[in-house]
Amino acid sequence: ETIMFTPPYWFHDNIKFTDEEINKLKSNLLSLKKDDSPVSTFFIHPDERPDKFLNEKYKKIIQDIIINVGMSYKSNSAYTYWSQLYGKGNYHQPHNHAEKGEYAPDISFVHFLDVPNEKYFTFTDTKDSKFIPDEQSNGDLICFPSWVWHYITPNESNQLRMVVAGNIIFTEHFK
Repeated sequence: ETIMFTPPYWFHDNIKFTDEEINKLKSNLLSLKKDDSPVSTFFIHPDERPDKFLNEKYKKIIQDIIINVGMSYKSNSAYTYWSQLYGKGNYHQPHNHAEKGEYAPDISFVHFLDVPNEKYFTFTDTKDSKFIPDEQSNGDLICFPSWVWHYITPNESNQLRMVVAGNIIFTEHFK
């Protein structure tokens, strides 16, 4: 019997940024590029990141996600996000964002800002099953529980693939 793998995820919205914002972020990320590896702002301090000009936009986007999942009146939250730029051949191995402790993320998201037509974001499970979501066009934003495994297959396009990923943490719950 074949069991179909369907990860828990949802399409949040299609939120396109202006060409000016896309080009500014791409230029900022390219200025960080040192070799053929993908570029990520994950390890850069938030005050020094080249994507910080998007802080107000992501504050609103994340507030909307929290409202849509029904947690806006029942908890406090925190979040983080980072930008990633993948050139030809770049990929990211299977991982999840699950952590232990007080600030373990609850919801993760990917915002596809400027991506090729091919779909590279893939969900997986512990048996190497895979699920490729349809929602991977420019502007698409998908959310999923932080414990869900996912990866990026190698970018076979000559087009750079630019996304913003992040985590939302519910820090305190109210009755």
